[in-house]
Amino acid sequence: MTERPKAFPYRECTWHVSDEQSRQWLAVLEKTGAANVRARLAQTDAASAGAIAIGTTPVMTIGFAQEWLNWKDNQKSEADIERHERQIWWTRTAAIAASVAALSALFGWIWTIFIRGNNGL
Repeated sequence: MTERPKAFPYRECTWHVSDEQSRQWLAVLEKTGAANVRARLAQTDAASAGAIAIGTTPVMTIGFAQEWLNWKDNQKSEADIERHERQIWWTRTAAIAASVAALSALFGWIWTIFIRGNNGL
């Protein structure tokens, strides 16, 4: 597994202006939430270099919001993949444990029949 950044790497964003501005925008985006940001972006047909009002911020670069939203979606996808892989691992483990238990029961049953068969002679 690769180490995922816990916070949006805004300094790597194409639309990064300054640390202070990016942190302010990031705080607004996090507070607004991915679903609301997605809905707000769907209301505009401006290009990535355009400006949009999101939450309490009257002017935010659309591209910054788009990159943040893309990052959020990737984070969710990676988390879903990891959860799915854990489910597969636990399912396999449970299947192996059930098989071992079934074989143990079968050998116990065969052993009991064999002992009773020999005692009856």
